[in-house]
Amino acid sequence: MNKLMAGMLTSVTMLAACGAEDQPAANDQNNNDEENGNSPVSDANNDADHEDWPDTLRFAVTGIDGMEELQRRYDLFQDTLEDLLDIDVEFFALSDRTVASTAMEYDEVDVILSGPSEYAQTKSAEPEAEPLAAIERDAYYTVIIVHEDSEFETIEDLEGHSVAMKEAGSTSGHIGPSALFIENGMDLDNDVDVELLGDARVEALKNGDVDALGDGIRYYDMMVEEDGEDAWRILHEGPPLPQDPFVASPNLPDSFKEELQNILFEHDEEILGAILDHEDNEKYQQADMVEIDDSDCRKTVILMLAAQPLTSACSGQGLS
Repeated sequence: MNKLMAGMLTSVTMLAACGAEDQPAANDQNNNDEENGNSPVSDANNDADHEDWPDTLRFAVTGIDGMEELQRRYDLFQDTLEDLLDIDVEFFALSDRTVASTAMEYDEVDVILSGPSEYAQTKSAEPEAEPLAAIERDAYYTVIIVHEDSEFETIEDLEGHSVAMKEAGSTSGHIGPSALFIENGMDLDNDVDVELLGDARVEALKNGDVDALGDGIRYYDMMVEEDGEDAWRILHEGPPLPQDPFVASPNLPDSFKEELQNILFEHDEEILGAILDHEDNEKYQQADMVEIDDSDCRKTVILMLAAQPLTSACSGQGLS
């Protein structure tokens, strides 16, 4: 299990054809433009700044497999970002969580809305990848869940027992709960039977096929809503998990990355509202757009158990 976790992270030409008799009118127009903040010189400089911008932004989201699902859940976001950037946005579909880092490393994608663990993996594959902003979820932490009437009183009591988790690489459903066991002195390979069950994990606990479930607090709330407060109990609660960053390829022009970063903050409510247009994105309910930099890589790498391939991507960040 530890080895598995270690392996995871317009150029515009301005023409002037004015005769002498037209120059006063042109000068008047120039003066009006300058008064209104529309100086032709400024416009020309702006065009020059944008000449190396991509015609199409290739965008991916980790944790969503396949193009159909990505388009279904992020279609309004796509339209919104196209309007704000005034360029086309093309989706890049991921087959699983591990593909994102490879896609950015080989310049197949420009921006990724990434989970924390996938961000660390991307930084390992492409150290110059840059987080522009991040979505900070409300109540985002991992819990260990057991039946209300179970015999277990502490996380250590699960030694020798089975624990369901999500899929490999999920921050709240795999990395987070795995870290909780290790932090409490348990060996994932020998002390607990970890079963990566994906979407079947909750039912596995409900059916008694496993003894506990390691997952995000959101799933505990959903279970309580379905079965009542007397059905389930939180055995152990972890600390807040890192944010979900918008990660930009180092191949994008700096001026474009700066503009995209400004848009993410200046239009944060519109962008988050577009993401929340689909109920399957409800994990971002009451979320905020926040600043992020590579120092946040430290939290993610520690969360991923200081796997050596990932710590090298965050050199200089005071990792230990």
